Amino acid sequence: MKKLLLLIPVLALTACGQKSYTYEAFYDIEGTGKAEMTLSVPGGASGTETVDLPVKDRALLANALGRITLTVKPQTGQATCKLRVEKEKEITGSGAEAKCEYEITESTDN
Repeated sequence: MKKLLLLIPVLALTACGQKSYTYEAFYDIEGTGKAEMTLSVPGGASGTETVDLPVKDRALLANALGRITLTVKPQTGQATCKLRVEKEKEITGSGAEAKCEYEITESTDN
């Protein structure tokens, strides 16, 4: 019985010390017309799709450490992408090929 009582605080401390590797992010794309959007997410879905611009407040989940990359190629003109990861500052990119990237590391606050 004494061994069990001594083990409980150790287990409680171990469980509290683990960091979650799930990160919520949101992105916007400004522009007009259609664009090819490529999204790469660590531990999550990645792919390319054609979207109608503008795109507002789309959410994604990253389930691992690594780089989130959003690339936007509008059919005409330019586009601007904005990427927000958890409590970190917003990343923006503009151009005929707009690119927003954020590296999720151990120090990323979630």
